[in-house]
This record gives sequence, structure tokens and C-alpha cells, in this order.
Amino acid sequence: MISKPTNQQLIEAVCAELTGKVAPNITDAGTKVVLEMALSVLSCAAVRTAKELAWMKEETDAIEVVARRFAEDMPDAEALSAALAAYDAGRTGSLYLDGAQADYELISEVLSCATDAAFASGDTARIAAVEELLQQRMANENAVTGTFLAVGRT
Repeated sequence: MISKPTNQQLIEAVCAELTGKVAPNITDAGTKVVLEMALSVLSCAAVRTAKELAWMKEETDAIEVVARRFAEDMPDAEALSAALAAYDAGRTGSLYLDGAQADYELISEVLSCATDAAFASGDTARIAAVEELLQQRMANENAVTGTFLAVGRT
């Protein structure tokens, strides 16, 4: 079956093999650090590969709802309207990673403009709405990058 094992499962299996079978046989400190760094990157990649497209879609949908409401309520927010127009003209709706990333870049500009418009308006509800979007984005980014790991330090 093409969907099993998932990319996440494959990466996690490689990490387990490297940790269980390769790491104990490494005596050189520099090589240990290189392996720990590689394992850290692979662990982040496992999380990212499993969730990245969904996170981008969820964020995109949430940003679009807020931005369209702002654009409707604030017709003088020209940068926001222009960013939404560019998003509408350029979005692919693709499930391929490169297309999804291109859409995400476009919606990121929309988020930036919505944030500027919210703070310029001074409206606490608008500011809270963009802060919620930014918190969602930070939560996703933190899930990908994980906790800080001082590689090579025990």
C-alpha cells in the first residue's frame, strides 16, 4: 500500500536505527555531534512531513476569513485589499508541496497586511483576531522546530 508506512514512520524508523545501532558505536566526539544534529533535523522533518500541508491549509483558511472581514469593514486598507487580490490571482489550491508553499507565501503577505491594518485601526477586537492568527502560526512553527536541543552537550 502506497500510504503505509508514512514518511513520518520511515524517518522515525531511521532515527531509531541510528540511535540504537549506530550511536553506541561512535567514539569520536565530533562524529557524535554530527549524528545528534542529523537526528535532530530528522525528528523535526518527521513532524513536518506529517502535518505541514494540513497546517498550511488551516492557517490559510483562518487568515483568509479574518482578512476578508477586515477588507470589507475597512475599505481604506488598500494594502490589505491589494494583498487579497494578489492571493486570489495567484493561489493554486495545489496539494503538491511547492504549490501549497506558494499559496502560503501569498497568504502570509495577506496576514502581514491584515496585522498592519488591525493595529492601525486601534480596534482591540481586530488586534485580538490577528494575534490569534499569529499564535496559531507560532504554535505550528514550534511544533516543527521542537524544543531547543544543545547538540553535543550532555
